[in-house]
Amino acid sequence: MAKYRQLHTDFWNDGFVLDLTPEEKYFYIYLMTNSNTAQCGIYELPKRIIETQSGYNRESVDKLLKRFKEYKKIDYCEETKEIMIMNWVKYNQPNNINAVKCVNKELKDIKNRKFILAYYNQCMNYALDMKVIFRDIDINYIGNNSLQGGDKPLIRVLEGACEEPVSNKVISNKQKIINNKQQLIRNKEREEIRNNREEVYGNTIVQSTSNYTDISTAQVVEFFENSIYTLNPEERIKLINWCSFISCAVIVMAIEEAVMYNAKSLGYVEKVLNSWLRRGLMTPEAVQSFKGMLQPSKSG
Repeated sequence: MAKYRQLHTDFWNDGFVLDLTPEEKYFYIYLMTNSNTAQCGIYELPKRIIETQSGYNRESVDKLLKRFKEYKKIDYCEETKEIMIMNWVKYNQPNNINAVKCVNKELKDIKNRKFILAYYNQCMNYALDMKVIFRDIDINYIGNNSLQGGDKPLIRVLEGACEEPVSNKVISNKQKIINNKQQLIRNKEREEIRNNREEVYGNTIVQSTSNYTDISTAQVVEFFENSIYTLNPEERIKLINWCSFISCAVIVMAIEEAVMYNAKSLGYVEKVLNSWLRRGLMTPEAVQSFKGMLQPSKSG
């Protein structure tokens, strides 16, 4: 199957490109259009292949890779020999079902877990369909192991790695075990939050606020980072998890509370949210009403 990579004509008018040397322009185009490129902008590219295809020697390849890493246009993993084009999603969003399926398949074969997390964050920033793009990919599991393992390769993220060929039945059984283990981890995290609620509410049923759609998860993350600081991968996952249990609007109100009291940290935001949860304040209206009740006591 033939592969094509689009290069917009405005590429040559881009301020960054205009300042590049001819050598750098050639190398940048090579990185975006060579035969190893992938739909997601993350792909394996050994330096030996770069030498062969570009005509540069190893010293020049190392120099150019380092330079573009310093420009923050790429990242390169020496251990897995994978490269990530940093702004790829901005110009190559998977906007049809075939592209989404292709990206999903490619992501499952990426060895560098930090690259997967970086791609996840970029997709979220552009409000793409995360559930479809990351179908069958446990981003929480990847995030936790990424922080522990650094850039060490994670061969076939969700499918395990085999030292020798095995039957399809064995592979299928291994896959089921891995999927079950990941599901247990997710269920345990959610169960801990539910248990905390049950300790406070007893048999009281808490109304779900999942139908509140004015604010998205991506907007919550963006609001936090604009108001407080840039989240690291672990903190970002924590904040995203909160969005699955409580109204995004309530989380924004908790962030505003942290800013107002100059307690700018995710930890303080979580304390505020836990405090409101203990009082059963699950909607923006409930929080506002509670604050209104406190106002007279403060002035009196």
